[in-house]
Amino acid sequence: MSPLRRDNNGTRGQIDRPVDLPFVFRAFSGGKLVCFCLALGFWWGAADASGRPNGEFRGLWVVRHWLADREQAMRVVRIAVDAGMNAILVQVRGRGDAFYRSRLVPRSEALTDPEFDPLALLVEEGHRAGLEVHAWVNMYLTWKPTEQRPASPRHIFLRHPEWFMRSADGIDMGRVALDGVDLVKRGVEGRFLSPGNPEVRHHLLRVIEEIVAEYDIDGVHMDYVRYPNIHYDYSPAVSDAFKTRYGFDPAGRKDDESGAGAAADVSDGGKLWHKWRCEQVSLLVGQVREAVARLKPDVRLSAAVKPDIDSAYMKYGQDWIGWSNGGLVDFVVPMFYKGSAAEIERQMTDARKRVKTGSLYAGIGIWNQNADDTVAQIEIARRKGLQGVVLFSVDGFVQQKGLIGTLQRGPFRVPPARP
Repeated sequence: MSPLRRDNNGTRGQIDRPVDLPFVFRAFSGGKLVCFCLALGFWWGAADASGRPNGEFRGLWVVRHWLADREQAMRVVRIAVDAGMNAILVQVRGRGDAFYRSRLVPRSEALTDPEFDPLALLVEEGHRAGLEVHAWVNMYLTWKPTEQRPASPRHIFLRHPEWFMRSADGIDMGRVALDGVDLVKRGVEGRFLSPGNPEVRHHLLRVIEEIVAEYDIDGVHMDYVRYPNIHYDYSPAVSDAFKTRYGFDPAGRKDDESGAGAAADVSDGGKLWHKWRCEQVSLLVGQVREAVARLKPDVRLSAAVKPDIDSAYMKYGQDWIGWSNGGLVDFVVPMFYKGSAAEIERQMTDARKRVKTGSLYAGIGIWNQNADDTVAQIEIARRKGLQGVVLFSVDGFVQQKGLIGTLQRGPFRVPPARP
C-alpha cells in the first residue's frame, strides 16, 4: 500500500464521526474499559469559560502560495499548532491545477521542485502534529480572469474551452481573448466551468476521486462550487437543455436596471431558471458525496458557501441548506467576512435555525479586521450554537503578530481536541 493511502478500516477517526475502537480501548476489558471511557468522556466534555467543549472544530484555511516549497509548508503546521487549531484546509487545486501528484491535471506553475508533493508533506506533518488535513478544492473556478494562457497544453482551459460559462450578454469565458472585457469589474474572479455540462461533472468527479484515493486526507473541502453571479450560465448547451425541458430560452428575457437576466427574479419562468441553476450545482455535490463515500466513508465532505442564504440560492446557485439537511455534506462553512457585528450575528442566527443536519462552522476573516473583532466573532459563533470556526487565512497570522497570543489567552486557551 502506498504510504499516502489509508485502509478504510484504520482506527484514526474524525471529529464528529463514529470510528472503530482503537487499540488503546482494546487493551481494556470489563470495568477497566468503563472507567477509561468515563475519564475520556470527562476530558472530551471539558469546556472553556464560554462553554465551548474541547470537541470544537478549529480550522485554518491555507492558501496555495504557502505550498510553493517545503519550508513554507512546514511553517503552516507550526502556525496552526501555535494558534490552537486542530485542522488545516489546504488549497491543493486553485486554478484547474494540482499541488499534488496528478495524472489528470497539470502540476501548478508555482511549483519549481519536480520532486516536491505539498499535499503529501502536509498530510504527514499535519497528522504528526495532531491536525486534521482537508483537501481544499476550487471546483468550477478554473483559470484566471485575464487573457494569460496556461503554460501546460494539458490544462482544461486549452483542451476544452467549450466547457466554460457564458454570460447572458455573450461573454464567453472559454475564449482566451476577451476583447477588452474586464471580468473582475464585472464581479467575476476568473474563468468558471459550466455546472450544467455533464462532461464537466465527470471531469471534476475524477479529480476528487484521484485525491481521495491517493492521499490519507481527512476531508474534501469544496470552494467555488457555485456560479460567479446571477448573469451566468447561458452557454448554448445549457440554455438548449433548459429550453428543451421548460419550453423557453432563459437568455431571451430583457434586463432590468440590475443587469442581464435579472428580470428572471420576478417571473414564474425566472423561478424555474433559478431552481434549475441550483439543481445543476447540487447534482455535482451529490455525485461527489457518493464518490467519497464509496472510496473512503470516513473522509468528510464540506463546502465554503456564501453566508446570506437567499442570495446564495438566487444569485450563486448554492442551495447549501439543502446540501446540509439532505446529507450531501458533513459540514458547511458560511464565509462571514463582511458587515457589521450585528449583520454577521443575524446571518449566523439564520443559518443555525435552518441547518438541521450536519455541522455548521463559522468562516471568519482575520485578514480584514483586528484581533478583538476576530475574538468577538468566535464568541458570537459559540453563543449561536455553531460547532466550530474556520479562519481565513494563514496570512492573517503573519500580518497580525499578536493574534496568536490573543487567541491563546482568550477563546482558544483550552487546548483543542486532537483527531
